[in-house]
Amino acid sequence: LWRIISTEPIETTDQIAAIVDIYRRRWTVEEFFKALKTGCQYEKLQLESAHALLVALAIHTAVAWRLLLLRWTSREMPEAPADTVLTAAQLAVLRRVGPKLHCPLPKHPTVLDALRAVARLGGHIKNNGAPGWLVLGRGFDKLLLLELGWLAAQGSV
Repeated sequence: LWRIISTEPIETTDQIAAIVDIYRRRWTVEEFFKALKTGCQYEKLQLESAHALLVALAIHTAVAWRLLLLRWTSREMPEAPADTVLTAAQLAVLRRVGPKLHCPLPKHPTVLDALRAVARLGGHIKNNGAPGWLVLGRGFDKLLLLELGWLAAQGSV
């Protein structure tokens, strides 16, 4: 038996179910903060002013959201097309560097293929189980830098 204390009304079964659904979403919020703290290494920035911390938080929040989207989608819809979670430029970069990393993308990559390629960029070793936030964060950071170079070379930046 467990109890949830709430300030929301819980007079009907539907209201109780709604509160339980809200509580179940807490895990996703916790995972987002893991992506921010571990994947983006936000706490290690050691910035000195509140303004600098808020600017960094604004940038890293977007990256953490993308990491969460990549990992969640790879678990819930692994066969979805990779362009669901990555841009066309990011996929082009992964196609180019994938063979060099022994992680080539198939012709029609899935979200799971994309996750594995990003993780490989971050140094993930295939036999080590599912990639964690740290390796995904490193891989996505490298992917964003490679994407910037890719777009600059095409004159798109």
